Amino acid sequence: MNKESVAYKSLCTEYYELDKPIPPADALECYLKYAKEAKGNILEPMCGTGRFLIPLLEQGYTVAGFDSSPHMLKACRKKCTDRKLTAELSEDTFETFSQPGKYNLIFIPSGSFGHLITQGQIDKALAFVVERLNSGGKFVFEIETLKSVREPQGVWKGRWVNRPDGSKIVMHVLSRFDPVSRVDEGLFRYELWEANGISKTEVEDYRVRYYEPAEMEALLHCHGLETIAKWQVEPHTMVEASEADSVVLFECIKK
Repeated sequence: MNKESVAYKSLCTEYYELDKPIPPADALECYLKYAKEAKGNILEPMCGTGRFLIPLLEQGYTVAGFDSSPHMLKACRKKCTDRKLTAELSEDTFETFSQPGKYNLIFIPSGSFGHLITQGQIDKALAFVVERLNSGGKFVFEIETLKSVREPQGVWKGRWVNRPDGSKIVMHVLSRFDPVSRVDEGLFRYELWEANGISKTEVEDYRVRYYEPAEMEALLHCHGLETIAKWQVEPHTMVEASEADSVVLFECIKK
């Protein structure tokens, strides 16, 4: 994830791992299909804890990944070690990733692309994709549309996950959406509850940029990427996306 927008500290990472230990079956099947078609090296920017990267490695694909959160990468590396998998992982952003090579598939699942907030970050990411894609390679990623705006705004909401030792990680969030910038800002607070007391607290400023699909398609075109399909995501069944969809999967090639 991008350092300027999301930190993903230790409690957040543990919460994420407990809340989303495996990818949804339909989403994994979708990205496995793209991996099979790629017939070559694959890159997952903003790979997080490896929720998608690791299953692809287990299927025998050559996948590299990078993320700006050391906590997320630590969890990813541990899972790779536990499974005796080898992956090229680095603590980087689109601006700093310097490993050599090009890829037949670059993919960003689960709406992580939306954590690139400023136009500069977005432009650098898309320029990176064009530079690193092989001829004929695909860029596949998901965006959240304006249908994703969380309601109600300005109200604290929360939920928790249980840790194996019986303690809890409680997550609280307060959201505010700016219709001008189309950025949804969430103030997140994570608390570790042990023995009826709070032993640790972390706060994070979590921002997501929403798009109109036509806006994204025009942006991709300006950067030399041709949109060949827009698919529904809920679920990932390769059905053409509609104006009613809150998340859209873009499938692109370099022009």
